[in-house]
Amino acid sequence: MDLLEFPISYAAILADVAEEYGANRNQLLHSVKIKASDLADANQRITTEQLQSLIVEAKQLTNESALCLYFGEHLTLTAHGVLGYALMSCHTIQQAIDLLMKYHRLLFKDITLSAHQDSQHIEVEYQRRPQALLGHNDDCELFFSGVISSIKHLLHRDDFECEIYLDYPAPPHVDQYRALMGNAIYFDSDTCKISIDKQWLDEKPVYANPVMLQMYERQCDQLLAQMEASTGLEEKVRSYLIASQQFASLQQTAEHFHMSTRTFRRRLEEEHTSFQDILDSVRQQLAETYLRDPSLSVQHTAELLGFHDVSNFRRAFIRWTGISPAEFKKHL
Repeated sequence: MDLLEFPISYAAILADVAEEYGANRNQLLHSVKIKASDLADANQRITTEQLQSLIVEAKQLTNESALCLYFGEHLTLTAHGVLGYALMSCHTIQQAIDLLMKYHRLLFKDITLSAHQDSQHIEVEYQRRPQALLGHNDDCELFFSGVISSIKHLLHRDDFECEIYLDYPAPPHVDQYRALMGNAIYFDSDTCKISIDKQWLDEKPVYANPVMLQMYERQCDQLLAQMEASTGLEEKVRSYLIASQQFASLQQTAEHFHMSTRTFRRRLEEEHTSFQDILDSVRQQLAETYLRDPSLSVQHTAELLGFHDVSNFRRAFIRWTGISPAEFKKHL
């Protein structure tokens, strides 16, 4: 099984939603070379490209700008396979969030989630994908409507409330956001995140089953191990640099992966990239994250990224983004 693919259930649910909003089901499936009979085979998978094309085609056929919101709303936990069943088996919402943090890459390989908790709330932050599945706004619609729908499904409660923060302007179909996710939605925020009051964290999902949870967690561990084993060198280098945040040299990184620098360069060239390209990408990603924090100055950000001279960091940031770090902070 290719873990870069998606369950066929995603296509089946999307076809149902699109048909509800006026699309011709057969025309939609035919556009991405999916047979109607394939939807009944739980072992079938669809590629990332097929899912992307299916959503784009569905939006065109329905002329429904909020289609990704509706798609996320209808993505049931069982559609997510073993991770969905693991979430359903959790004893509390807190445990389900912890599980999502650990295994979310089984759903979307390149997504980045982080959780922050204080005495009043838990916040789950969603970071922009390096390569969006659809587009940043559509990806957020799919993700956040899916999370809220899943929590309601876990608890069998429609009165679940939370706060949603999104880093883009309110779209024309903002009323659909509020209808599906509540009124506490804030646009033009610094980050994209969901904030959940602590009162919900001890709520018990109706399907809680600790015995089954252990079994599903073992399966998730196996799938995650398979994914990491099949990951290309570029992704492994990226993860290594982000985790260490010490920005090792080419030689040090090659040694970490038990290769000569020559072999290391050749392996990356085979994946159509280079160590410098990966290093720049990681530094840019972290720079934008640090600069969004009002407590971190441009000077401090440069130091965190391994730049001994802030002017060198400034030149690099302009090369990456087209604007200076100070301008980036000003726009925030």
